[in-house]
Amino acid sequence: MTYGIKLIWNPLGLGNQFKKKVVITTRSESVCNLMGVEESVRVAGLETEDALRLFYEKVGEKTVKSHPGIPSLAREIVKELGGLPLALIIIGASMRGKKHPRNWVDRIASLEESRLKGIDEEENLFHRLKLSYDSLNEKSKHCFLVCSLWPEDYFINKIELIECWLGLGLLDLSDARNIYNPGYDVISELLSACLLEEGEGSEEVKMHDIIRDMALWIARDEGKEKDKWVDLKQMGHKKISWSCVERASLTHFSDLRGWLRFKGEGVPLIPCDATNLQFVRVNLPTYNILNTPDLIIRLTAIEPLVQNVSIFSELAFLELGTCSLNSFPQGISELVKLEHLNLNYNRITSVPEELKHVRNLRFLSLRSNCISSFPKGVLPELKELMVLNLYCINWASKGGEEYWTWLIKELSLLSELRCLSIDLRQPTHFRNLLKLSNLPLRTLRLEYQNVTDTLEIPNSFIEKVPNNLYELELKVSSVKKIVIRSNYQNRLGNLESLSFIMGELEIIEWPGNIASEDLLPMLQNLDFYHCKRLDHVSWTIYLPCLQTLILYRCCVHVVQLFERVGGSGAIKPTFPSLIRLELEFLPEMEIICDESITFPSLNAYKMSNARIKHIGRQTRSKRSTLKFQTVDPNRSI
Repeated sequence: MTYGIKLIWNPLGLGNQFKKKVVITTRSESVCNLMGVEESVRVAGLETEDALRLFYEKVGEKTVKSHPGIPSLAREIVKELGGLPLALIIIGASMRGKKHPRNWVDRIASLEESRLKGIDEEENLFHRLKLSYDSLNEKSKHCFLVCSLWPEDYFINKIELIECWLGLGLLDLSDARNIYNPGYDVISELLSACLLEEGEGSEEVKMHDIIRDMALWIARDEGKEKDKWVDLKQMGHKKISWSCVERASLTHFSDLRGWLRFKGEGVPLIPCDATNLQFVRVNLPTYNILNTPDLIIRLTAIEPLVQNVSIFSELAFLELGTCSLNSFPQGISELVKLEHLNLNYNRITSVPEELKHVRNLRFLSLRSNCISSFPKGVLPELKELMVLNLYCINWASKGGEEYWTWLIKELSLLSELRCLSIDLRQPTHFRNLLKLSNLPLRTLRLEYQNVTDTLEIPNSFIEKVPNNLYELELKVSSVKKIVIRSNYQNRLGNLESLSFIMGELEIIEWPGNIASEDLLPMLQNLDFYHCKRLDHVSWTIYLPCLQTLILYRCCVHVVQLFERVGGSGAIKPTFPSLIRLELEFLPEMEIICDESITFPSLNAYKMSNARIKHIGRQTRSKRSTLKFQTVDPNRSI
């Protein structure tokens, strides 16, 4: 049962003017006593009818009415759950669609069995919530437990989570079109079971504190092996038997500096005797990344992993992100069991030739590093490689065009490759890449300089990447015109993010036989930066899934930004999914749109332009009743 605690606190002892009242909550009454509270208040569960109403909401009306015996059985379950809201939500979601009374009788029996004696109240709650976990299949169970490796109250990026599952070999990869799809299916299942919650954005999820505690309790063999999975919070409170640790997660904690100073800067977070480690995820904070003292702290924190990673011979999963590394961990070639290696957002300058000995590697991500080239002969040895991320790294290769010729040839030898992220600096690189029979591009950035005034996206490219490409960034300074060659059969059906950073861009030319909403049916995020000469963006208004639209220092000569296209008789809804709109530094714009264009889903905007005279209108919806207004350039609503 939850307790609400009222604590009267007078820190300076100087009279009533300094008296403070602090309210804390805890699931354990012993914590109240430890904190020295003056008054504790036990918070009761929901009353029966309120509890039943919440339970029915999660079960669904169709299920409740599917059999005359279910309502009485539902009341028994609600009684067993004692009015605990979280338990009502979790168990209720697990009973949705269970239309035979036998399912309900079995669940009541399980709840009665879970009412164990001789254990504390928290574990009793875990046993009851675990019933929803038990209803998952084995794959989803493992995926759910992995979610507990992120910190409390942290918004987990769905792609990061799915890539973690991929690295652990937890997903069914039989779908040859997109290896991320099974991960999205698991996330939907966990959301439906209320074991995960939606995050702040559509690409994030989070785990309730109590659900995370339960997941860790399950992962630690129901509390019997407390050192099996560890995180920074646990490290700060108890001595760990590192020889028992199998998974360690040190990610996104904001108090790294203070923690290390308290423990002593010479104390590594993961010591050399953690020889049974199978999974390590380190993602250090990004503050003051160039500050020397912080660099020392970062390297001290993971010193054994960097200086001699071969000690941890059982490692199958290694992530060292944002750790200020200048090179690969030493001894990487000895990790014969390693399948997932993520070294994103570091300062690594070269890839060691020894990497070719890690032959079980299936996932390799080197995003946002300073790598100048990839050693010849390494990629063909990584025959199991399925995911390769070389996006946003310094490709100032020493070998020039010859280097790119053999690199693309080696990519063609990776028969298992299902997902490639890369950025290209020359049109010839792009043309050579198109020669590959298998082109599993997920993320592509074209960053050309002073090459031509027209950039063509050929139909052959669209034909090869319809189910793979999710993110495309075009950063070509000299281009005035983009020509998209496509037909109705070939479209970028899974592209979700599109960015233009093109100072000379004037026009985007679409083929006459296909509309933008047909070519980009799944586009969610669209950004324009410094496209000062762009004449209009009206083609965006019918994109069915567009959620975020940003124009920054664009369309400098445009007076009205959006106009209906397709003739006056067009009745298609405009901006049906747009949630966020940012318009900054569009100096000549006076009209955003006319009254015929609506924004039914908009709930966040940022605008800076004092010349605006007319702004169209916004239809009311459940999600938003906002109206446009001009705001200070630095103010975001």
